[in-house]
Amino acid sequence: MLNGKVHIMILASLAAYLSACTGRTPEQPGDMPNPKLVALINGAIAREIAGMDPAQRPGLLPQAGEHARQWLKEISQVVARCRYGPGNDAKSNLLEYDIVLVSGEEIKGVYSGQRCYYPVAKPLVMRVRFQDGQVQEVTTDGRERERPVDGSMGEIQQFAERVLRADWRRNPARYFRAVPGREDMAREWDMRKS
Repeated sequence: MLNGKVHIMILASLAAYLSACTGRTPEQPGDMPNPKLVALINGAIAREIAGMDPAQRPGLLPQAGEHARQWLKEISQVVARCRYGPGNDAKSNLLEYDIVLVSGEEIKGVYSGQRCYYPVAKPLVMRVRFQDGQVQEVTTDGRERERPVDGSMGEIQQFAERVLRADWRRNPARYFRAVPGREDMAREWDMRKS
């Protein structure tokens, strides 16, 4: 009869083997700098922040754009990567963002809204380094040069949106009006004139 430690070792080995066979190793960005991506991502971020207007998006605070700029200053880098890497065509192989803050805190697995399906189009796997709220460097393996710039614009805009909205979920009070509590709603019913 096998003891518990042996069972754990067998299961760990099996998991490592299956991971290797199914391409579950996240793909890492290359080290080729792309200054054009720096400009495109900074432009996409500027468009997202400009769209944080309470007149266009009811519920947002007037200072939401300023809070978004502050959030960007907290970011050191963002790595866009596929959950399981290029060897896996499963629907669960999602393009995700790992955000590293200047403080060292890591926010892993922010969903991009896209899945990685390599036979159709290689996703834009990249490392985006920030400084003082601006993108300073973007490195890739060069795959973006295999398609037209317009072919990457959707992913770039999506990157800007999801990185900014990661803070919406973390700190909703920075961006949205407080939702009235039950007591406030009950008081409104009592005090409102017909």
